[in-house]
Amino acid sequence: MGRRIENNKSAPVQRDTKRLVRLVRSIFTSLAIPSILTACAPVPSINSESGHSVSSTGKTILYVGSGNKLSDREEKMGAGGGDTGLVSPDFVGPPAPSSLLAANGASKKPASRHGHTGNKRQHYALEKVRDTHSADSGSSSYVKVSKDGLWDRLRRHLMLTGYEHESIQAEVEKIKRSPGTLGFISKQAEPFLFYVVDEIERRGLPMDLAMVPMVESAFQPTAVSPKQAAGIWQFIPGTATNNGLRLVDGYDGRYDIYAATKAALKYLSHLQGLFGGDWLMALAAYNAGEGCVQRAILANQKAGLGISFWDLSLPAETKAYVPKVLALSRVIADPGMHGVVLRKISTLPYLARVEVQGTSVPLSETLAGLGISWEEFYSTNPAFKPDIVAAAPFNLLLPLEKAQMLAANLPGARLIAARKYVVKKGETLTVIAKQQGVPTLKLAEWNGLKADSRVKPGQELIIYPV
Repeated sequence: MGRRIENNKSAPVQRDTKRLVRLVRSIFTSLAIPSILTACAPVPSINSESGHSVSSTGKTILYVGSGNKLSDREEKMGAGGGDTGLVSPDFVGPPAPSSLLAANGASKKPASRHGHTGNKRQHYALEKVRDTHSADSGSSSYVKVSKDGLWDRLRRHLMLTGYEHESIQAEVEKIKRSPGTLGFISKQAEPFLFYVVDEIERRGLPMDLAMVPMVESAFQPTAVSPKQAAGIWQFIPGTATNNGLRLVDGYDGRYDIYAATKAALKYLSHLQGLFGGDWLMALAAYNAGEGCVQRAILANQKAGLGISFWDLSLPAETKAYVPKVLALSRVIADPGMHGVVLRKISTLPYLARVEVQGTSVPLSETLAGLGISWEEFYSTNPAFKPDIVAAAPFNLLLPLEKAQMLAANLPGARLIAARKYVVKKGETLTVIAKQQGVPTLKLAEWNGLKADSRVKPGQELIIYPV
């Protein structure tokens, strides 16, 4: 799937390679992604003969999930159906391995990616990952989380791990029985998780929200449901545009990791406020729709019943969806206790961001002139079509070397990336933070320090853009 594997003169090795390719292909063509496109309406299964279609942006799309019927649509629904300077390579993480990018959508011919869905109902990417990796107990590529990894940064801001309910524990047990699940998902997330964690942290939101795209799409950037919920956050068009994403000819913001993450967190924050600060209700509404959750609350109030998430009569997929998110948070909070190992992810981004003010020629021509192939670009920027001429600003995610090249040669382009600061004699974290225009607490956190930690002359600190 995607990358060409060179022929080996050894026939047994060649056969093994072919088997591996078939296995990887089967993972991605069968991976089910939740179609969170209903309010409280019944959801029929879909039996697709071809399993693929061409989207409005011109890309052939992978049908994932069994497909859900849109409820009266424009009733307030969930995210998938609702209202809705140059930098040293040391300070942008190592480039994502080419094999990793291929697994996340890179292909010699991206337009040929397609799959097939039968009539067996599957709601969640997480479920299919479990099915596929149930026998995978981890390998040498998985290492226990270290204190300087991105998982630790994420773990410090988990806020929803204290809930106790049998459905959460049931989901935890499923993860424990399929120890390869989180390893697989974290490999998918590796190039992109930094931007999700960073944006959640900027907004002061629960880091548990980083579990949402794990459940929604297993971090497949080109994921799309039969009802057009798309990207890692599974937005449908209405909810996407309501939350500031652009869907225009040549560009679909739902596939834009950076932009879609901002939009999803904006929407989740709105839902949390709508439901009185209750994050479980917000997650339920993200899945089923705000109207569905509101009606369930009113029904229970009239009947004199409790109105917590656990008390409400909601669609089965929604009742399962929230515990899945909470179970992932619980396991990631203490993987060792649950017998799970996580793939280490660097605290530094694997991809650098380039802010572009617009282009006057097709983007593919600009990239070709710099020696950047469209396939390489598409693997981390699937929101774009090759012939797009964009007047509006947009962001691109590329390996550092390519990002530097683009920023240096494209008028109006600016590299946005982490930078290094060397501590001078007499400086403190507070002094440095003030000089650099960043919060002291953030500066400390980025570097694994406390706000009152002492720093030494010559010590190197990482400073992220704010």
